[in-house]
Amino acid sequence: MEGVILFADDHVFDSERIENKLFKKFNSDGNYTVLPVNNLNTLEKAVASISTYKALILDWNFKRDMEGDEEDGIEIPDENPYDFLKSKKIYSLVYVYSQNEVAAGIKEELEQLYPGKIFFNIKENINESEKEFVKISQGIQNFVDKNKHLTVPFVWSQAINQSAQTIFAELEQADPNWVKEIYDTAKEDGTEPNTEVIGVFQNLLNESVIQNEALLNSLNNPVQANQTTTSDKEILLAKLYNRIYYTKLINDAPLMTGDIFKFSDDEFAILITPECDMDKKKDSILDFLVFSKDMSEKFIAKKKKDNSIFNNGVQSRHILPSFPFETDKYNLSALIDFETAFVVKSKAEFDGKRAEFKLNSPYIYQLRQRYLAYIGRVGVPAIPQSLRLYNLK
Repeated sequence: MEGVILFADDHVFDSERIENKLFKKFNSDGNYTVLPVNNLNTLEKAVASISTYKALILDWNFKRDMEGDEEDGIEIPDENPYDFLKSKKIYSLVYVYSQNEVAAGIKEELEQLYPGKIFFNIKENINESEKEFVKISQGIQNFVDKNKHLTVPFVWSQAINQSAQTIFAELEQADPNWVKEIYDTAKEDGTEPNTEVIGVFQNLLNESVIQNEALLNSLNNPVQANQTTTSDKEILLAKLYNRIYYTKLINDAPLMTGDIFKFSDDEFAILITPECDMDKKKDSILDFLVFSKDMSEKFIAKKKKDNSIFNNGVQSRHILPSFPFETDKYNLSALIDFETAFVVKSKAEFDGKRAEFKLNSPYIYQLRQRYLAYIGRVGVPAIPQSLRLYNLK
């Protein structure tokens, strides 16, 4: 099996324990690259640093490191990775390998967070490392065999890692202060410097990744996951495009073109002030395209049989599918009417009204482009009928 396995267990370096014997077996097997981790703090750092790994073999009980603060006679409870698994989004197999059973309620919650990707097993044959090695290896292989559709994301992640390393090296060779140079130039130009630096790198990364041969080959022959029912397929597709169109914002994210605002239960808006003006205008006024949830629902209800509306062929309006008007509801669409949508709001009006999501690129740029084309259109005199007929002779 290709890829990295993280083996996280507080006894992994104890030569008298089965965990150490298992680590050595995995490490000596030609199919595995295994990284041992013996505490949760190191595990968190490892997961943050390594984006491409096939499996996480994870103990459930870790002795708490009190660093000399433990008082005599006081029993310090073990740590477990429950909070770690809840707070992180791990895209790999999580194989919980524990001395004791994990509580049923915790199992159920984690299985919902990692559907089909987390498994729980007991350290049964603690004196027979070969049996345990075979059991774990087979479990990992079974997961790989049943989830061949994960191959593309795995190769993709590798392509990103390789490209990022190359780009960083080339930028460093060009100018060791490349981050500061781009940042200062953007700041002097009035652009939001953080997003400008990230944007420059992301553009370079995209140009590199799209040339990665391994990734291109894997995209040409993707493996489909297990078939779903028609009703499930509809919901899954709506969730997919909701994620493609919109990103959930983290706390304290900078204001960005495309941010969604909620001014009332019915009035929503998308920020269209360009990034280069954001720093200058964010403390005074910003430009928005506003629209009504109620009017959007009524419009869509009238057009139930006309799915061509999503092609946005009418110049004066723009439809956004699966708009996040409500949490976990993916079949609501937004209607933006260019004739009435544009507003300028003061800081007092928009401050604190940003919603949880933003409209992603290229969809925000398409929306702005269509709006600007609408307000910038020029009317010209009609061509006489006789002239039309003459030009058709």
